[in-house]
This record gives sequence, C-alpha cells and structure tokens, in this order.
Amino acid sequence: MPVCRPRRSARILWTLAAVAAAAVVLAPAEDADARSRRRRTGCPAGMMRVKDYCIDRFEAPNRKGAKPLAMQSANDANAWCEAHHKRLCTEDEWLSACEGDQKRAYPYGAEHVDERCNDDKEWREVHEDTLAKWPAAEAQAHAKELYQGARSGSKRKCVSESGVYDLTGNLEEWVVRTREHANAWPYILAGCYWSGCYGGGKPTCHSTNSAHGPEFRFYETGFRCCKDARVRHAE
Repeated sequence: MPVCRPRRSARILWTLAAVAAAAVVLAPAEDADARSRRRRTGCPAGMMRVKDYCIDRFEAPNRKGAKPLAMQSANDANAWCEAHHKRLCTEDEWLSACEGDQKRAYPYGAEHVDERCNDDKEWREVHEDTLAKWPAAEAQAHAKELYQGARSGSKRKCVSESGVYDLTGNLEEWVVRTREHANAWPYILAGCYWSGCYGGGKPTCHSTNSAHGPEFRFYETGFRCCKDARVRHAE
C-alpha cells in the first residue's frame, strides 16, 4: 500500500504552527532577561549605568552598527530623546561617562592613541549656504558628501570604563550646559568630531563648543540620550 503523505499546504501550516509555538516559548525568556537587567542595573537595554543615571551606549539612534544621526539641532535631540522616554544628557553626565572615576583625558586612557577613535578624518570643504537650506534635497546631498561618521561600535576600543562608545570624535554631541562657558546658550556641543576639534587638537573628554544656539545644526552634530536610573534590586 502506498504511504500517504501530507499535502504541501498542510506541511506549511504545521511548520508555521511550530515556529509560532517556539516564539511563544522564547519571548517570555527574552522579556525576563530584559527585566532582570533593569532590576540589576536600574537601566533599560542599550543604556549603561554611570553613578545614578543611565546613558546610551552609542550615539543616536543607539544601535550597534548604525550610522549615527547627523545634522541634528539641540531641539531635535531633545524631541528625539523625549519620544524615546529619555532626556538629553547634561554636560556633567556626559563628562563623567567619558572620563570615569580615574578622570581620564580620553575615554580609553590618559594619552591619545591614534586611530583608537574616529577623530583623524581629513577635513572636507563645507558650503554653509547649501547646508542652510536644510531639509532641501541639495542640503541633504551635501551633508551626505561631508559625512564621515563611523558606524556605532565599529571603533571597538573607543570605549569608556563604563562601556560607552564614541564619546570623543565621530559625532559632536549636544548636551545640556551645566558649567560656565564663553557663551551662555542652554546647550553646548561636546567631544568634537571625526576631523578633530575646530582650531586643531584631538578631541578630549573636556572638548566643548559653546558657540551655537538650540536651533543650530551642522553636518557633524549629533547626540545621545540619558535617563535617571531606577533603584537597583538584588537578584
């Protein structure tokens, strides 16, 4: 007697049912891991604990392997962080995450190391009048030509002792001003960018630019978010 085999459509349905059942089993475990980490560190996934606050591991959009967002104003940064249930980091928070308990000049140590961070790209000529037309197509095209940001996490050794990446170089990051500077805008830019600091010099944890208001955006301006940490719970 010939062996009866299930029709192809039936086999497909059985396969889909098995996948769905596996997903049901796996999803709670993933959620449990996330909840366990939040209880242990007081921070959600993708953020690192520093003292009493959490800071994004990478520059926005805070995804490993992603291109950091550029042409961002401080107002853009605030809105993005709020939409993700976070807030823009303060200057003191950003600095603490960068220099750590050892008060390092650079996230990774006391001395600059070539190619450790994305801070040595050759400067490209900028047409500010074109960028000023943002978000016009020609402005977006020019910003794309100028962009030399490294993908988040690709500079594996450009990391602070708390596990935060690309704090110096790469994108210049908006933070809420908490210290005295030459200008009294409510926000400043920290960490310089992929071509170093304006006026020369390599980006350090203390490198800042206080010259611009909250509406200012440029081809290398980005940000990351912070959040108050929850009380830690023992496992």
